[in-house]
Amino acid sequence: MDNNFSGTPFTNHSVPYYYQIADLLRRRIEQGELPPGSKIPKELDLAKMFGVSRVPVRQALSLLVSDGLLHRYRGHGTFVSEDLKPPKMLNLTGIAEEYLSHGMEGELRLLSVRNSSPSPQLADFLGLTPSDEITHIQRTRMVEGVPFCYVNNYVSAEIGNKIPRPDYAKRSLLKIFERRLRIKIGEINQTIEARTADKEIASLLSIGLMAPVMYVETSVHSGDGTPLEFSQIFYRGDRFKYSVNQLP
Repeated sequence: MDNNFSGTPFTNHSVPYYYQIADLLRRRIEQGELPPGSKIPKELDLAKMFGVSRVPVRQALSLLVSDGLLHRYRGHGTFVSEDLKPPKMLNLTGIAEEYLSHGMEGELRLLSVRNSSPSPQLADFLGLTPSDEITHIQRTRMVEGVPFCYVNNYVSAEIGNKIPRPDYAKRSLLKIFERRLRIKIGEINQTIEARTADKEIASLLSIGLMAPVMYVETSVHSGDGTPLEFSQIFYRGDRFKYSVNQLP
């Protein structure tokens, strides 16, 4: 194994060091730079390479062991697994189902909530006049302290002003609609695109510039067909998988 880890992996100091170390090792394994059966340097050696204590190194190796990429042999060291397992990813049978269930464990971080004038497209969708306002909510969803997705939500200010600010950091808008506002959810329409991260998205998701992301555009209606919400979601490409079952 080439032990030269030139360049620090710590591109974002808000993301735990152990995760960034694990991400660098994972990429080297997936790209074939660390082939199956190759030995990983000792924790102390890795700590010196990365300029950190042994604690984040041990956490990173443990994460990769749990992902099936590394295997520990007592008295011999840590090796890249001979029978590599696919990395743990979000497995979806349909994004609309995930949007409704929001079963992911993690934390919602509220970045901002503000009222502003709507764009012509948003005004048209939400049935607003140019003099009406919208509420724009920006949040990130974290999983194990690492950004998983970045979300822009847009609702009419008439609805947005009814929602206490702390609610935005606790639950999805769909749950807020149903539980706090007692609005029945109806049709949900979504468009999915493969994109690359620009500077803003890369920074928010702690990924590299031009890294792959999954972009999901969603419009939500109430049970009686009234437009409620428009959202833009950017998912990290390395933690997202979308599965479709097609009937003959």
